[in-house]
Amino acid sequence: MPFTYRKLTVEGLTLRVGRTGAGASHDSVPLLMLNGIGFNAELMEHLSRQFPGRPVLCPDMPGSGLSPDPVLPYTIARMARAMVTLMDRECPGRRFDVIGFSWGGAVAQQIAVTAPRKMERLALVATTSGLPLPIANPEVLRRLLDPVEYVDPSKLTANFHALLHEGGATSGLLRRFRAPTPSGVGCQVGALAGWSAAPLLPFLRMPTLLIGMVEDIIVPIAHQRALACLIPHARTVEIPTGNHLLPLAVPAKVGQPICAFFDETQEAYAY
Repeated sequence: MPFTYRKLTVEGLTLRVGRTGAGASHDSVPLLMLNGIGFNAELMEHLSRQFPGRPVLCPDMPGSGLSPDPVLPYTIARMARAMVTLMDRECPGRRFDVIGFSWGGAVAQQIAVTAPRKMERLALVATTSGLPLPIANPEVLRRLLDPVEYVDPSKLTANFHALLHEGGATSGLLRRFRAPTPSGVGCQVGALAGWSAAPLLPFLRMPTLLIGMVEDIIVPIAHQRALACLIPHARTVEIPTGNHLLPLAVPAKVGQPICAFFDETQEAYAY
């Protein structure tokens, strides 16, 4: 089922939130899906279909999709609080699973270290623990981190299309893409700059799955291997082919191992 969308205000941020599984059983565990930098929720719809029979929520970050620009810059910690508030409001009294893809993986880790009692299980896909960062493709890194690239909306759109192509995006995925605003992308880059969850990751106790693509040139597989060293007992899956956008372009490639992981860890740890 496609997402249904509505706008909500949480922690002073107005977000358009996609949701599916409205008729799911109250016993099913809600799922929060957090997207990559500048990406809109429509890009996550096909991945969400890998998890039928449960509530799935996927927000557009400020300035992405149809969420308005933030009034002020924000931090990863503030966004993590906003996501916990969102889930408390939409699925009150229920712990939830989180899938964090790329930039969304940073927010997912922050939720895990600051609100562990809210989270049932954690799946991190093609993401990083923050600074210090393993070296990525220099040209890709330059385009992601150079503020000049975000000033001209037409240049910003062209750069994102180039990144989508480099990440292995299909024409269908490109048609679902909505260009973010310069302010929206700038705030996401700014939030990630200087952030790191690495010192607290060894204290995580919820079941955790790490998925990375060996050919990823945007978030190299070294990021996942670093996370595997930091998170106790994390399971890892390395996909030998496919680039950064594989989870969105071919969702079954990551959806199947995540579903298997969720099924095997159905009994949550007691905190």
